[in-house]
Amino acid sequence: MASTLTADNRNMIIKIAKLFLNSPYEFWWEGKLPWDPTDCSNFTQNIFSQVWIGLERASFQQKEQFVTAKAFYEDIKKAEIGDLIFFKNTYESENEITHVGIYAGDNTMIHAWTPKVAVVNLAGYRRSHLKGVGSIYAFAKSYSDSKAKKNFEKLWWVIDLIPDWYQEVETLKAVNAVIAILTSTWADLPENFQNVSASYAKSLRETYSKARKLEKDQVKKVYQSVVDFLSYAYKYAWDEEKEKYAELAWFLRSKHKLQS
Repeated sequence: MASTLTADNRNMIIKIAKLFLNSPYEFWWEGKLPWDPTDCSNFTQNIFSQVWIGLERASFQQKEQFVTAKAFYEDIKKAEIGDLIFFKNTYESENEITHVGIYAGDNTMIHAWTPKVAVVNLAGYRRSHLKGVGSIYAFAKSYSDSKAKKNFEKLWWVIDLIPDWYQEVETLKAVNAVIAILTSTWADLPENFQNVSASYAKSLRETYSKARKLEKDQVKKVYQSVVDFLSYAYKYAWDEEKEKYAELAWFLRSKHKLQS
């Protein structure tokens, strides 16, 4: 754990946040992967969880965390890369703080706002509703460089799954679901299943690292391996998960004309 935050630490927060660019905005949604719907405070909570800093769920709650830690400032000039930027009264609410983003340097921030996660300038409407800055220096001891790097790599893998010419929304959603399965801890499942899961994840990762150079028939082979894994996983899944696995396998088989 770090006792302070270096420039590299702060830049890593932004690198992770930028993996979520173009994810759709939906109020009070709690997406955890790129392309999942998210709202502003779920976005910041999710990003900071990747570096092992725990934030509350709502923007006004997050602001109070910084106030309690004596790390909240109304002067925007005190903002450093990776700090949180809070806004007031951006919509009608019983709470003054209604929006939050992550400072990205050069008078910009990355945030989740209609219609999607984007990098924007702190000017005009946003400047007029600015409330203050939450300095993440207060939570430096919680920051984990090793976990940040590991999570960045895992999330980058999700982003890089599909070649540019193969950006089909249904397929992206299906692959997201597979990745969520593959990156689970499987703590309550047999050790052999954990090993097989890790093996499939490794195979997908190695294949998709070259995704943009793959031909469609090669991509089809990767989807076949995903279906094979889902069939294997079905045996060990909780009852409430079995239907999801079966539906996902069916979708991939029909979409890409795969073998049963």
